[in-house]
Amino acid sequence: MWRRKTGERTPMIDIPPPPENPLELESWLASFTNWEKQLPLGKEKRELGPTRCRRLLDRAQLDTRGTRVFQIAGSKGKGSTVLWLETLLSERGLSVGATTSPHLHSLEERIRIQQQPVPFQRLLKALKTLYPALLAGQSLGDPTPTFFDLWTVLFIQLALEEKCEVILLEVGLGGPLDSTTAIPHDVGILTTVDLEHRELLGDTIEEIAAEKSKISRSGFPFVISQGQHQKTALEIAEEKRALPILAKLDSRIPDSVPTHQKINASAALAALEVGDIYQAWSKEEVQQAWDLLELPGRLEIIPGDPPLLLDGAHTPASMAAFAEAFQKRRKSGDDEASTKGAIVLGMLSDKEPLLTLQHLLDLEPFPDICTLTVPTKRGLSAEELAEVLKSMLNNEIAHHSIHIAKDPESAQEWLIKKAAIGEPIAATGSMYLAGLVRNSWLDRNQA
Repeated sequence: MWRRKTGERTPMIDIPPPPENPLELESWLASFTNWEKQLPLGKEKRELGPTRCRRLLDRAQLDTRGTRVFQIAGSKGKGSTVLWLETLLSERGLSVGATTSPHLHSLEERIRIQQQPVPFQRLLKALKTLYPALLAGQSLGDPTPTFFDLWTVLFIQLALEEKCEVILLEVGLGGPLDSTTAIPHDVGILTTVDLEHRELLGDTIEEIAAEKSKISRSGFPFVISQGQHQKTALEIAEEKRALPILAKLDSRIPDSVPTHQKINASAALAALEVGDIYQAWSKEEVQQAWDLLELPGRLEIIPGDPPLLLDGAHTPASMAAFAEAFQKRRKSGDDEASTKGAIVLGMLSDKEPLLTLQHLLDLEPFPDICTLTVPTKRGLSAEELAEVLKSMLNNEIAHHSIHIAKDPESAQEWLIKKAAIGEPIAATGSMYLAGLVRNSWLDRNQA
């Protein structure tokens, strides 16, 4: 489709005009380099960085001064923190634009204006406005933007066109090398840090926290959520002469909010209440935000008979939270778990299966698990995932408890059979899996 020019470390391409049909937009965008689909990276690591994104912003003359920009980094809780910020700000009548990743169902979900996904037709209109800047950059020898560079600039284009007063940027990968870092933030936020992308970010939580904390800006607030990462993040923020704020659990958050969401909400409130920009949120406003908050794919209960516990847990800490929630669903009153329960499990190959799945071993009795290959290039095969689990269990438990699904349909049928005999059911291991299962389960219940 595109003619590649040789002799460049990042190949330059002749960028065709945007499609006329909105339904063709996703395939047009997919033609750009997408690091998300190529993880783990090898020599491509040297190509990461915000320079391409910054150049395209300059070519398009997009300036976010006059809006309030929040940039959110972390291993887990980023998307939830964005949702807390969105909801709390929208309650006050402020116009908010947000970009997050990955999506559960459709690419459209990754850009929201006033909490609503932007349809492809509107995205295409903004892209046509942006296209001359793409051509100008190409003619002047700018390196071709990646998918995330283009997507980030497209979001800024939309947010400014829609006159958003607040812009929320969820970091896609790491921190300082992410496309979102091309946009100077007014407030930076670091959510919970866990072991992930170790080939890029470091081998320990401290090393990963240090890398992610490099988004902090001299002279600007940097909110650090509770957790093991706080000390390291504080040191990096101070080195960069940022204004670090250690978020503590906020007493305004309702008791009904799970602990991990209290951490996210506390960081969001601390970030919003920096300085005198906004009046402090009342306890009643925080309660209302919690009542309105929708967290798809995050310890979500999908209605059905029985209901399905769905969670995109993909790090050790998030899997621990999932295991706790699943154990509660297996219990009846104060009795011990009376059934094993059944879990469909699918993970990506660049995650940490041994460390992450360790938390499932704490479940007593050990549940039946059906492994599934997540249908993406980065998906860890169901067979490999089953072998990881078996290596952690004794032979008898492994023999009776571990099953392999040949495809998503087989995994769903397995869950349905387990549900039919009264077993509590769940699916976890990846946001990609959560989106896949959520779609099929909702379709089944609506049929």
